[in-house]
Amino acid sequence: MRLLRLDETGEISLTKDITYPTIPYAILSHTWGEDDEEVNFGDLKDGSGKAKDGYRKLFFCGEQAARDGLQYFWVDTCCIDKSNSTELSEAINSMFRWYRNAARCYVYLTDVLTNDRIGLSPEPWEAPFRNSRWFTRGWTLQELIAPPSVEFFCPNGKRLGDKKSLEQQLYKITGIPISALQSSSPLSNFSFDERVLWAQNRDTKRKEDLAYSLLGIFDISMPVIYGEGKENAFRRLKREWQYRLDELSQATMNCAKRFTLLQHTLKGHIGLAYSVAFSPDSRLLASASTDKTVRLWDTTTNTLQQTLKGHSGSVYSVAFSPDSRLLASASSDMTVRLWDTTTNTLQQTLVGHSDEVSSIAFSPDSRLLASASKDKTVRLWDTTTNTLQQTLMGHSDEVSSIAFLLNSRLLASASRDKTVRLWDTTTSTLQQTLVGHGDEVLSIAFSPDSRLLASASADKIVQLWGPITSTLY
Repeated sequence: MRLLRLDETGEISLTKDITYPTIPYAILSHTWGEDDEEVNFGDLKDGSGKAKDGYRKLFFCGEQAARDGLQYFWVDTCCIDKSNSTELSEAINSMFRWYRNAARCYVYLTDVLTNDRIGLSPEPWEAPFRNSRWFTRGWTLQELIAPPSVEFFCPNGKRLGDKKSLEQQLYKITGIPISALQSSSPLSNFSFDERVLWAQNRDTKRKEDLAYSLLGIFDISMPVIYGEGKENAFRRLKREWQYRLDELSQATMNCAKRFTLLQHTLKGHIGLAYSVAFSPDSRLLASASTDKTVRLWDTTTNTLQQTLKGHSGSVYSVAFSPDSRLLASASSDMTVRLWDTTTNTLQQTLVGHSDEVSSIAFSPDSRLLASASKDKTVRLWDTTTNTLQQTLMGHSDEVSSIAFLLNSRLLASASRDKTVRLWDTTTSTLQQTLVGHGDEVLSIAFSPDSRLLASASADKIVQLWGPITSTLY
């Protein structure tokens, strides 16, 4: 495939064939018109495409890319030589990757119009946006999910918003979980049937394409055979998926066998080892101890890298920030300490709790640190300024465990008062109190797909909650 370039004179030209682009580029997502309306590869080669209606979309993409500081852009109608069956098959199998690696994805909505004289309030465009043909096409599914940056535009160039600002509308329109839209949860967390369901109300001009448009969503490659029919295409897709599951199952079995072998014993603490945490890149292991220290171990050499001293009491919990920038430690000395993971030096001591700090957790975006204490409160700290943002009060006994939802907005806290509480971190308000355990709740965790919350209690049971409805699952 190739990239496009808009030069200073307004001319659009093609680059040479590129297999793996290394330069930043923008990409266009749109719905196709009639074949004679779209600018194809041959039209750009012989310069005859300017008279076609589809040229406006190319020019828009080039101009918008230039405004965003990007010299190159990609449009599916003309960057693929569809007369070459080998190139077409390769393009279909690599399409998801091209969208995922794009610096910007512009969605051009031909059927959503705004008036330049009025503000972009939801009223004039929300209904046409919801009913846009773009949401009914098969190929646009991957174009919504794959790119990290997706921006929506009207034909007049008005920007309506992006995948983040419109996430609630997109969820209501498509039914795709926000964690999948925002890539905060990997697609592998969703079953085959769940991902196929996202495409159930979509259609493609060639029936086989409905299956082919899902290849990237399943991280599968397979030959493109036009004429085989939709049923056969989906049958092959499911067969390839089963092959993948079988391979993963075998790999899991092999991994489980390896885990039965003790690799190394890390010695050094002179007190109880109370908590451990791996860095996001798995390179480091942090261990917390009643000897008042945190130890950092290099997992490649199994050697002690650093002993972090400073707490005046037992260290109960350690956690790395998702961006790997910070390590947090919580202690019976009523403080939380933040350590710089590159220099292994103390960056800040967070003071505020009036009793032992038992649990800490970073938000998935690394912006917040939550600390839970025997003082019955949860405190939210801003990790950029190292300042207290909010104190969450409501539990009637010590808070033993905390966990963030993947979107960073919802925080759950478990307490010895036998309840779990759900907090909105943007407003610092209590959303729900989950009651059901007969004894103190000791630990909680959200599922990777954000659908469930699990709570473990001294009453010897584990309960599963639907975090949105807050009902027992």
